[in-house]
Amino acid sequence: MEASVMSLFPWMAVGMQRFKAVAEAQMTLSDMTAKTITSGADLIRQTANWPAEEAFPALSGLLEANRDVLARILDAGQIQALDSLKQFQTERAADVNFLSLFTDPLTPQDWETAYAQTDILMDLPGLRLIDFSTPGPHAIGNYTVVFAPRAGHHSNIAEKTALFLRDQGLTRMAVVEQKCASDIPLMVDGQPHSENFTGQVAQYKAILEFLKNKTGVPSHLVAVCQPGPLLMATLILYPDLGKTYGSAGSPMHTEGEQGFLTDFSRLMGENYIDTLIDVFSGTVPEGDLGAGRRIYDGRLQVLGFYYLGADAHMKNFRKYYEDLKNNNTEAADRQKEFYQWYNWTHHFPAEFIRDTYKKIFVNNELIHGTLTIGDKTVSIQNYPKNVPIWSLGGSKDDIVPPRQANGHLDLIEGMPAENKLPLVAEAGHMGLFRSSKVLKDFYTQVAAFLLKHSDPA
Repeated sequence: MEASVMSLFPWMAVGMQRFKAVAEAQMTLSDMTAKTITSGADLIRQTANWPAEEAFPALSGLLEANRDVLARILDAGQIQALDSLKQFQTERAADVNFLSLFTDPLTPQDWETAYAQTDILMDLPGLRLIDFSTPGPHAIGNYTVVFAPRAGHHSNIAEKTALFLRDQGLTRMAVVEQKCASDIPLMVDGQPHSENFTGQVAQYKAILEFLKNKTGVPSHLVAVCQPGPLLMATLILYPDLGKTYGSAGSPMHTEGEQGFLTDFSRLMGENYIDTLIDVFSGTVPEGDLGAGRRIYDGRLQVLGFYYLGADAHMKNFRKYYEDLKNNNTEAADRQKEFYQWYNWTHHFPAEFIRDTYKKIFVNNELIHGTLTIGDKTVSIQNYPKNVPIWSLGGSKDDIVPPRQANGHLDLIEGMPAENKLPLVAEAGHMGLFRSSKVLKDFYTQVAAFLLKHSDPA
């Protein structure tokens, strides 16, 4: 049931297809014109090479004296005409490739790193645990488990982070993939299955217990964006399952700093998300594994991200178009790859997005100590003091401002300063997970922090 965000705007897609067809027709016409010019010039050259007294008896003397000049004029004219057509074709090709980004069918997303079926350690209702470890031997016993976000996209947004940490020595590496709502069944073992916070924490616990049983030691917990509060809640409830805890770009303390999302959420109130679900979303259709499950349309989420980062996206699109025109293939391919991923959307289970909106963005419940998971109440005040913690925020993050990402560390009392690592990168939200510079400058520090607090193999 995954879909392109452009499917929200079929009229726009039709318009782009028409512009694309015009550009393709112009490319074909210019190609025919170039062939005609080349053929005509060749014919003139052949004619000019005839003996002058046979071709043009009256002008034989003049032609013989100026044959070389005429050839140079012909060559220059052909080159100028073909260069102009080549530039025209390059610009039209840029138009076609740019429009194709929004009109061509998108490739379904998956992890770039190859993995076998045997690398899927757990296949839970809403999550998959995939082993990306190196073959070994391993210097440390702990797994580093990277929890990818459920944010309207495929979980491979967390791949660069996981692989970079693995290359720094955290060689026992696993990633947690979030499934699209269409792949999450309504019933599991004959019982109704909910993907609300309680259901997610139960699956997080199962993953961490499995990895601890596998290695004999708890794992390093890494939350990429959205899972941050949920993963911390799991650790607070089950403190023996984490060796360290860390989060990047996560909405940990949504009152730590003003931000558009939190300000908007509190202005609109708790019922706003219910209205969005009722009016703009639906249920998973028959034929999918999750048939009948109520969803929040992931296309709306991605559309909201476009709105929040409108300036950055417009800058990216202009750069992409200029790279296409200037044949900067490598740079253009990077942007194309990113937006093919960005525009391919996954849908949320309705209960999950409802809990996220109300419990995190409106009420900041983990910080206030009012977050309920099943019959238990969870508070950051109960964070296990023996579990070192790190966090990474982005100074240009328009989704989770830096104090929302890092402010929770100030609330954990009684922990030695050397067991806390707050970091702020000069980056936007996506840059916290995809930027090579951020990986090098900040995740090297994270890796060193985790290695320092690891158990030997």
